[in-house]
Parts: sequence; C-alpha cells; structure tokens
Amino acid sequence: MTSAKHQGMRHTENDLRRPLDYPCTYMPSGTPDWSLTDSVELVDVVTGATPRQQTKVRACWTDTTIHMQFECEDDYIVSPYTDRDDPLYEADVVECFIDPNGDGRAYYEFNVSPHNVIFDAYITNNPGEPKGFHPEWNAKQLLSSVSYVNVPARRVIYELAICFEDLECTTPEAGSHFRLNWFRIDQDKLGARTYDAWAPTGAVNFHMPECFGTIRFTK
Repeated sequence: MTSAKHQGMRHTENDLRRPLDYPCTYMPSGTPDWSLTDSVELVDVVTGATPRQQTKVRACWTDTTIHMQFECEDDYIVSPYTDRDDPLYEADVVECFIDPNGDGRAYYEFNVSPHNVIFDAYITNNPGEPKGFHPEWNAKQLLSSVSYVNVPARRVIYELAICFEDLECTTPEAGSHFRLNWFRIDQDKLGARTYDAWAPTGAVNFHMPECFGTIRFTK
C-alpha cells in the first residue's frame, strides 16, 4: 500500500503501462524449487528506471497455493513495526497485489516487512464508488518467511505462500491467469524512499489495478 500523502505524484508517460506476462511454473512435488522458475526485476514505479538496489521476484504454484519469493539487495533496514496489519508501507516492505478475477473490481494486498510482520487486506474497486479498504480481512492460511544472506552483499529473501482458498478461488487450470503486481518500498540512511514495481503505474500509487501485469499458470 502507499499512504494517501504519496498518491498525487504522477508521471504523464502512458508508454510505461506496457503489458507484462509472467509464466508461473507448476510444482508437482508441492514444494517450491526456485531454480526452475523465471525471475523478473522491479523498476521505479513512476519512471521505469533501474533502482539503486535490485529486487528479483519469482513465483510458482501447486494444487493449493501460489508461492512467491522476493530477493532484495538491502544495505540498510528500516522496519519499526511488530504487529499484524501495522502500516508496514510506511517503512521497508515488499508487497503483492492479486486480482484473481482480473476485472479490477476487487483485489487482495499482501505486505511483508524485513522482520516478517504481515499486513493483508481486501480492496473493492466498484465503478462510480471510492475504493473500499478492508485491513480487517486476514488470509487465514497465509505463510511467510524472511531470511538474510550476507555474502557477497546483504540480501533479504522474503517468501509468501498464499492459498487459493484464501483468495476465494479454486485451483487454477493450466493456461488460466490472474492479474497481479509486485512492489517494494525501501528507505536509505538519509530517509530517502524508493518505490519499485514490476508493472510501473506512472505514479507513486500502487492501487492502480488497470496497470497490473498478468501471471499465467503453466504446466
């Protein structure tokens, strides 16, 4: 999520909203093998430029769950929050927004902090109505982990396991797809913040489902 104070900064270039498609690999064993998956790199959410610190994202799926991994270069951690549904988006965080129906009218938000604190929410986006934010919603079967790798440089590895049942959908068929976007917010030692995305929105505003990319379930 981005806070309201950041949602007015817009970029005017429509060519940033290029269609993106990610092949999500099926794992018949039921366990992620990240060596078998493709990775994508996040870019600046407004300009599409390469960020100072790299973020790679991978995804795969099983009969019950979609798995995601964020691999983040991170030379400085800012994360004061300790409780579920704290405003993690005001500090370092990785985020995923998922629209299983693909129509932009409702989607789910998942945030993970560097200390493995979770924020999850359900958002409605009906035509002619303000967006409805529901942080009281919780994914009951959500699993997450955070680990640190310090060689050759520090990287933070975030993993999420989101059950299709929590997304109120059945196991996808091969060839079907969700709409989705991945994000990262990072703050440096001087307090400057960067906002990165898989699919740039042209604004420091993550809540633009019309800009989501496509994640395609393959076997």
